[in-house]
Amino acid sequence: MMFRKMTALTLIPVLAISIFGCSNNSGNSSEPISTKSQDSAAGPGKISLAKKYDIKWFQWGPRDIHPDDAIIKYLNEKFNVNIKVERILAKEYQKNLELKIAAGDMPDVFRYSLGSGAHIYNQLKEDGFLMNFAEYAEKYDLKGLQTYINRPGTEEFREENGVFQLPSRKAVVVPNVMVVRQDWLDQLGLKKPTTMDEFKSMLKAFKDNKMGGANTVPVTFALGSGAFLGLSTGFTGANIWGKVDGKWNYESTMPQYKSFLQFARELYGEGLIDREVFTSNEAQAKSKFISGNSGVIVAPTERYVAIEKDLAETNKNAKLSLIIPMPKGPAGDTGRVDSSNTEPVVVVKKDRDEDFLARVAAIIDYTHTEEGIKMLNYGIEGVHYKMENGKMVKTALYERDIIPSLGHLTAMTTDYSLAAQDVEGALKDNVEYSLKSGIAPPFTALTYGSTKDVIPSIDKKYTEWMINFVTGAKDINANWNQYVKEMNDVGLSKLTAAVEQNTKKWGK
Repeated sequence: MMFRKMTALTLIPVLAISIFGCSNNSGNSSEPISTKSQDSAAGPGKISLAKKYDIKWFQWGPRDIHPDDAIIKYLNEKFNVNIKVERILAKEYQKNLELKIAAGDMPDVFRYSLGSGAHIYNQLKEDGFLMNFAEYAEKYDLKGLQTYINRPGTEEFREENGVFQLPSRKAVVVPNVMVVRQDWLDQLGLKKPTTMDEFKSMLKAFKDNKMGGANTVPVTFALGSGAFLGLSTGFTGANIWGKVDGKWNYESTMPQYKSFLQFARELYGEGLIDREVFTSNEAQAKSKFISGNSGVIVAPTERYVAIEKDLAETNKNAKLSLIIPMPKGPAGDTGRVDSSNTEPVVVVKKDRDEDFLARVAAIIDYTHTEEGIKMLNYGIEGVHYKMENGKMVKTALYERDIIPSLGHLTAMTTDYSLAAQDVEGALKDNVEYSLKSGIAPPFTALTYGSTKDVIPSIDKKYTEWMINFVTGAKDINANWNQYVKEMNDVGLSKLTAAVEQNTKKWGK
């Protein structure tokens, strides 16, 4: 399932003001400690490694990079740099990125959300803050980068005057997993739910029997309200956009979405879902599940191994399983899956010198070569794994440096499809099911064209109404038309018209 990305901040005016006050974050240059593998004389198109640079790399993910991380160490030595990765949880990333930019503390390399962060990219590009990947790929003959930016299916990410954003790529989708306490089901004599009605009955049984104690939370969501509202696919058969009478329609205003909201309201009103779903973060949700307070957690696939391990350490008698297929709604047992091209990485060039930018371009080029992609997915042979009889045997350092089913944290700025496929057992079953039944967004937010700037306003309005609808502050039947009207008033009607026009342009 793909979670809906939302933000309550709209910082375009702040960005416009603060960008011009951004300080030079190109890092401190210093003479290298060692001259090993460094070029002392750079000719035309030759990247010099003479100076050592700090590179601020802002990323999201489930855990920090270890201080002795072998992959970062390898990249630092190979390119004579000091990569400083600052990591934050996905739910908190957008807000923190906007605050960093507003405060003049802009990272050198970072990703932005195609949905809610389009205004960041637009503003930075218009003001000349972003590096042109195509320019540096040609200037320094970076083959990996050249191949990547010209691959089919990425036309929307290219501008007339260059390529200023590189979408990360997942050739195999990685859906969320719905993890359930199998021992709870066994104790109650219940089978896994196959329909949404059965799913509700299961949650009610967990609560009524106080399986997690007096304050049982039947189901919680690692990524908060986005993951919860992502259950709508079983009701709408759509992912962000769907067709109604042959025309594209925003999923959250489709007639079928109203039925989902009524179902969601029932779950919330009866105390069957986490009451903090609109405010809690991933760590808080995981804590409820690991502590035995919750019977179901919906989480990204790459979190499953850690959840299983942490639960075993606190409760050796606990048993887990995955609910596959998804409980069936009116539209079927469909779930949300990610699109093949996800949130792009950008590089800030403003006030950075040529030598620094060329170095960053070289690193990103390497992460798009066969060697670099393999390393970021699996690690370094002899360090993170060894080959025995043609099979990869992972070491303890693999668990330290590589996030299961994702690869190294910096892999999210390249092609991390290898790690996405590196799963076994129930996780593999979930991926295979999702490949058959999952629904991916029909296009990226770039299809919105210039109207992408209204996304923050639409997300903000959507969030306001969803909280009111789900919590019961607003009656869904009585206020549905008003909700749709306000969504159109803040830009949805304009966005829908652009989608109709641009999907024809791109043949979608």
